[in-house]
Amino acid sequence: MTVQISEVRSRAELKEWVTFPNRLYRGDPRYVPQLIREEMDFFNRSRNPSFEIAQARLLTARRDGRMVGRVCGIIHELEAEKLGHRRGRFGWFECENDPQAAAALLGSLETWFREAGCREMTGPHGFTDLDPEGMLVEGFDAQPTIAGSYNPAYYPGLVEASGFQKEADYIETRFAIPSEFPPLFQMMEKKAVPAAHAEGLRLVEGLTKAGVRQYASQFWEVLEAAFAHLYGVTPLTAAQKAYYQKKYFGFIDPRFVQLVVDADGRLQGFFLGLPSLSRAFQRAGGRLLPLGFYHILRAFKRFDTVDFYFAGVHPQANPKRILPLMILGMWRSVKAADIRYIETNRELETNTAIVSIWSRWSVISRRRTRIFRKALDR
Repeated sequence: MTVQISEVRSRAELKEWVTFPNRLYRGDPRYVPQLIREEMDFFNRSRNPSFEIAQARLLTARRDGRMVGRVCGIIHELEAEKLGHRRGRFGWFECENDPQAAAALLGSLETWFREAGCREMTGPHGFTDLDPEGMLVEGFDAQPTIAGSYNPAYYPGLVEASGFQKEADYIETRFAIPSEFPPLFQMMEKKAVPAAHAEGLRLVEGLTKAGVRQYASQFWEVLEAAFAHLYGVTPLTAAQKAYYQKKYFGFIDPRFVQLVVDADGRLQGFFLGLPSLSRAFQRAGGRLLPLGFYHILRAFKRFDTVDFYFAGVHPQANPKRILPLMILGMWRSVKAADIRYIETNRELETNTAIVSIWSRWSVISRRRTRIFRKALDR
């Protein structure tokens, strides 16, 4: 029985593409389903501004009419300007343990990328670094965050069989918060904080959701300046920033947002954490109605884990002054809220300074996700 590859053309086909993982992972206790309504909106070409600066194809694989796999292919024009060459991205890859179907999906994208003049093919990526990326290769028994990657253990083998090799790895760590004030933090409080204050740097106190939004434009400035050099990061348009701000800022809890400003009130560093919503998303099952809203709202009130999503320092600022202010501010916030665990978002394994900091605590689990690459000869 041969595999048929087709491109999503209708809303009905898109819904089947979006909901395919819910069928594939049925009964898996680690899988965190995304909200179907949000996913439908994200892949709506008229609503998501990422489609304005990237070519994208959503493909399905079928056997005898039954969907057995899916993938998204992207050629990002702003990334091509940044790199000086075209790169074909693949993302949102999901597939049954079917090597022929996986090869057909990736091979179809490879043909398109070659014809479009791409030098390489990498993934899993999204349109931007704010989208899901990376394929889980270690830590399959650990609970992912709502933004973390999760997949069966056979996925890497499917990709490697199509000629892909490791390009970059990300590390996600879950650790228990120390019960006592760590010696490292004591040293920061004694030396680093007074030095930061002497230079006019301060932590913004008493943040509200409205207060966080006031720094939104500066947040994007610092994020882009801090992350521009990192692997896989693409430039963001003004429309994309507005889209992601609307998509994610609603989940923000101001208690776990740490902002450092200089003497002129300009943002120099940020640290964003969110209440863990993994269990709530599982209970919602991808739907806000009838009880999805209830589970998510309840999770904002009762949680023992905070997920760390982003931390950045402006490249012209001194991280030795700014990071201690944010770290101590987050320490006070999580202790006041009686938080027991921290879950970090993906961090490049080459970022040894940050990865080693988390290793100082009581590590409960560590997940490793991977970006794969295949050179394309033209």
